[in-house]
Amino acid sequence: MEEFILNLNIGIAGFIISTLGLMQVLISPHFEQWTKKLFIAFFSIMVAIAVFNLSGQIMSMYSDLAHARIFRFTLFWESLLSSLLMLLLTVFLLRSSGETDWKESKLFRIVAALWIVYVGLLIYTQFSTVIYSIDVKNVYRRGPLYPLLLVPPVLIMAVNIIALWRMRNQLSAKQRLAFGIYNTIPMISMLLQMFFYGIYTILLGSSIATVFMFNYIWLDQSERYYQQVRENEQLRIDIMLSQIQPHFLYNTLGAIQSLCKTDSGAAEKAVAKFSRYLRGNMDSISKDRTVSFTQELEHTKLYLELEQLRYEDALQVSYDLICTEFRIPTLTLQPLAENAVRHGVRGKPSGRGTRCDFIL
Repeated sequence: MEEFILNLNIGIAGFIISTLGLMQVLISPHFEQWTKKLFIAFFSIMVAIAVFNLSGQIMSMYSDLAHARIFRFTLFWESLLSSLLMLLLTVFLLRSSGETDWKESKLFRIVAALWIVYVGLLIYTQFSTVIYSIDVKNVYRRGPLYPLLLVPPVLIMAVNIIALWRMRNQLSAKQRLAFGIYNTIPMISMLLQMFFYGIYTILLGSSIATVFMFNYIWLDQSERYYQQVRENEQLRIDIMLSQIQPHFLYNTLGAIQSLCKTDSGAAEKAVAKFSRYLRGNMDSISKDRTVSFTQELEHTKLYLELEQLRYEDALQVSYDLICTEFRIPTLTLQPLAENAVRHGVRGKPSGRGTRCDFIL
């Protein structure tokens, strides 16, 4: 009775852990899509294993043929789904190491072959008593060849461990730790269940290992996500700085200084335009999405008006806008205008012209 209560608690704990893990996967952000799908599969299978385990334990309480058949059915699916987790782990390991065509991988084929052997043994067990049996009184007994059933899973785990070692340079530290834990804990649980007959350590070990793997992979991908955010932020700053070249600043300030001596009113307007231009560049740093074309055009117009302070009548700008109802990334229109001024108008022998036509 104490053993039954212990196993029942293990089954309930496995179900709760797996269900919470599945919910956590569904609500967790920053997951790559294929990683999320794999973890949904992992925890869904774990939930199903726990359900079959608990159902089997309830069926084992009755000593009749009908319940014995149901117990055999639940035990078969519990064992089959448990082995499927190891095949999923191989896929996860291959994908994490950069192997997109994992179905053609030698590692996957080896593991898949071992898994098929295991499934074949499970099916054979349903018609034989040499591995394990459930008699008409619903009593489970291990047969003389029971250790044979454990050979394929142990070999799959060993192959995955070897593959993990060989792929270690393609994985992050957290990924190596996650896969290492997931390989180790179920193997220890399997050996414990082999020697401590009647205690369902595999279910509990697999549940804990899956949670550990999920947390380390989630931390790893979250770190990479925020690293990408930081890099994008730095890229936006670099883009902004690239649009405010020192020579442009010096030339604009020099033109404003000259205006202060000759036309204070024009100088005041120029300072206001320069301030709006700089504010527009600063605002673009905080925007990681597209902006309306008209907004980007207004910012570019400020740039061209400031350039006209320097070039005066040598630079003429005309606008022929047909379509303006669309969106573009920030700070993508000004470089076109800047190139037109620098390499178009100023590149002409006369140094004059109208080369900044916006025809859209």
